[in-house]
Amino acid sequence: MKHFAALIAIAVFVVSIAPGEILAQSPGTGQSAPVTGLKPDRTTADPATRRAMGERRAAVRQKRADCRKQARQQKVALLKRRAFIRDCAARS
Repeated sequence: MKHFAALIAIAVFVVSIAPGEILAQSPGTGQSAPVTGLKPDRTTADPATRRAMGERRAAVRQKRADCRKQARQQKVALLKRRAFIRDCAARS
């Protein structure tokens, strides 16, 4: 308990000494596109490309849904189901 209290005291002390340096935000890099954490092509691609990407993702989702349904019909064990779905989607 003493060690934990000492660690808390040290952390409070360090934060109080230089709060601006520790919590400061980095300056902008001058990028024209916003950084969203997503893949850049999802936010900066033209509408036709984004539509095509959406259609491809929908096709993959549908394929996986069909494979999940097939796994349930074949009563594949729950622990083996993920591998079954991955192999089924790759074959299709």
